[in-house]
Amino acid sequence: MSFRTPLASFGAPLAVAIALMAAPASVNAAPVNATEFEAPVAHDDLDLTTRDGVARLDERVRTKARQMCANGGRDSASLRLERECRESALAAAAPEIRVAIANARADRMRFAENTPASPAATPGA
Repeated sequence: MSFRTPLASFGAPLAVAIALMAAPASVNAAPVNATEFEAPVAHDDLDLTTRDGVARLDERVRTKARQMCANGGRDSASLRLERECRESALAAAAPEIRVAIANARADRMRFAENTPASPAATPGA
């Protein structure tokens, strides 16, 4: 997994864009004076047509946002910046997540429509 990392100084707001692999576009979040970076989140091993698959993707995105937004500070300003970074990253990733889920559902429907029924499943055949 490759990603660009920020070169931000201590105290500068951070932004993260979490781009889903195989999604049609990447997402960017960039507050003023922020350094953009993005990290792909693999989801090709998940079934996004199920609640479990969507929940696993959500957890992966949240984990990546926590990792990328961590600034190591424990003072209130640093904690606030981390929280704002995570919120911004999750908001930026939300449309990409919705697109990935919609594409998975559409693919499943196309597959079901193009799969011929077996003779045993067709009464009177």
